[in-house]
Amino acid sequence: MYNKQLLNSLQSYSEELQDILDPRSEVHQKLVQKGMILFRQQLVYGVKFSNGKVEAKVRDVSPVHVELFFEHMGNNTCTCPEEGMCRHQTALFFTVLSRSQSIFLWMQEWKEHWKINDVLSSLQRGSDLLTKMPPSSETGPEQWLERIKNAYHHVSATNFFQLDEWARTCYRRLIGFAPVEREWKPLYQLFAACESVKVINSIATEKKKRAHLSSFVQQMLEEADEALASLATTASPFAFDEYLHYLRENSKSFLEDETVFPTEYTDIYMKLWASLFKHSSDRRKEWSRLQEIAGDIHDDRINIAFIHLSILLEEDELALKKIDQLGADTAPYALRWMKLLQAERTKSRLTAFLPVFINHITTFISSLPRNYEQAQFTRALFQVLDSGTAIKLEPALLEKAYIKLLPHSRFQYNEYLLTKQDYRKWAELQAYTENSLEYIDRHTIDMVAKQDPGALQPLYHDTITVLINNRTRDSYKRAVRYLKRLQKLYKKEKKMPQWELYLTELLGRTKRLRAFQEECRKGKLIHDES
Repeated sequence: MYNKQLLNSLQSYSEELQDILDPRSEVHQKLVQKGMILFRQQLVYGVKFSNGKVEAKVRDVSPVHVELFFEHMGNNTCTCPEEGMCRHQTALFFTVLSRSQSIFLWMQEWKEHWKINDVLSSLQRGSDLLTKMPPSSETGPEQWLERIKNAYHHVSATNFFQLDEWARTCYRRLIGFAPVEREWKPLYQLFAACESVKVINSIATEKKKRAHLSSFVQQMLEEADEALASLATTASPFAFDEYLHYLRENSKSFLEDETVFPTEYTDIYMKLWASLFKHSSDRRKEWSRLQEIAGDIHDDRINIAFIHLSILLEEDELALKKIDQLGADTAPYALRWMKLLQAERTKSRLTAFLPVFINHITTFISSLPRNYEQAQFTRALFQVLDSGTAIKLEPALLEKAYIKLLPHSRFQYNEYLLTKQDYRKWAELQAYTENSLEYIDRHTIDMVAKQDPGALQPLYHDTITVLINNRTRDSYKRAVRYLKRLQKLYKKEKKMPQWELYLTELLGRTKRLRAFQEECRKGKLIHDES
C-alpha cells in the first residue's frame, strides 16, 4: 500500500490527467486504449518510486523507459519518439493506480467528468482496439477551447526561469493531441497558437513573468504563420465553417481585451484578416465596425486594425490619413503592409504608400534607444525594401532614408552609390564608416580607379596613415604597396607635382621611423643619393 503523501500526489496527478485527456477526441481515445492494452497485458515492469516520481520499463515493439512526475506532469519522460503524453506513460499510470483503486472506477469518473457515453466499451478485444476506432464526437470549437485551457490548467513551474519551458511543454503536449485528419491539423494548430497566447497573457501579470514568456509568445506567432500558410494552400471544407466563424467573431478580442502583449495581439489580428478571412463582405463588415470605434487615436490597436482593413479593402485615402495621424507608431506594422502591397498585381498602390512608410519607419528607427534594436529593424526594413521595391521611390527620398539610417544602412547605401556611379559619395561613405581600403574588395577598387581615380585618393591617404601608425614591419610593407598604387593614380590624373609634394611631406614626418624608410627604399619610393 502507498503512504498518505504518495496517495495524495497520485490523486492530484489522476485529476490533472482527466482534465487533459478528452474522450471526445479520437487521439485521446486511442492513447488511453493503447495504454490500457499494455497495462492489461502486464507489459509494465520494474516499477520504482523515488522523490515524487515513479519510473518503469514498458515492453512494446521496442522496450522503453518511462518516468512520471506526480507534481510536475510536464517533466514526464519516455524514451519512445512520441512528443508529449504517450501510451507508455498512460500504461505506467494505470499500473500504479491499480495498486490503490479500481481502474474501472477511474474510467467511470473520467467518463462522468466529460459527461459523455462510454467510449471505452470496445476494450473487450485488444486487436479490435487497434483497428476499429469510434468516430470523433467533437461537434464544435468549444471542445478545442476547453482542451487548450486544460493543457495549461496547472502551472508546474516553480520559478520565473522555468515558465518558458513549462509553456513549451504544455504546447507540445497539446499539439500531440491534434486531430488525425491531415486537413484538420493546421486549423487545430492555429486554434492552439491563438488561444495559448490568451492563456499566457492571463498568467504573465508581472513584469518578470512577461519577460520570461515573451519568447514563447513569439513562437506562437510563428506557429500561427505556419498554420495559416497551410490553410491558404487548400480549400476549406464545410466542416470548418463554425470553427472559422468562431475565429472571425472572436478576433476582436485581440484588439479589445487587456493584454501585456499589445503588439503580439495586434499582429495575430492582422494575420487572421490578411490570410484567413478574405471574403470582401466579412472584411467590409469588420471595417465598418472599426470605423465606428476608431475615433480615439490613442487606442493604437483599434487604429492599426482600421488601417489594416482599409488597405485590404483598398480604402487607401482613409488608410493614409490615419497613418499620418498615428505617425511613427505605425512603423512596426508598416513592413507587413509593404509586403501586402508588394503582392498586388499592379504596384501603383505601393508607390503611393512607400514615401509615407519610409518617412515614419526611419523616424521610428532613429528613436529606438538601443543600437542593436536599430540595426535589427533596419535589416528587417531592407529585407522588404529590396531593389525592385526601392526603385519605385524617388531617388532623393531613398537616399535620404539611407543617410538617416547610417551606419546600419551602410551596405545598402554602398550598393546604391556604386549602381548610381556616384563614386565621390561612395568614397565619403567609406570614410564615414571607417572602412579602410584593406576591407574593400579589389574588384570594386579597380572599378572606381578606372572610372574616377580621384575619388580613391582620400581613402588611400587614410589607409596609409593608419598602417604607418600601427608601427609594425608588416604594416609598413602594406603601406608601401598602397603608396605605389596611389602614385599610379596621381600619374593617371597627371598630378605628379602634387604626388611629389605629398610624398616629401610624408617622408619628412616619418624620418625617425627607420623601418618604414627602409621599406620605402625597397619599394623604390626613395632613391639613395650616389
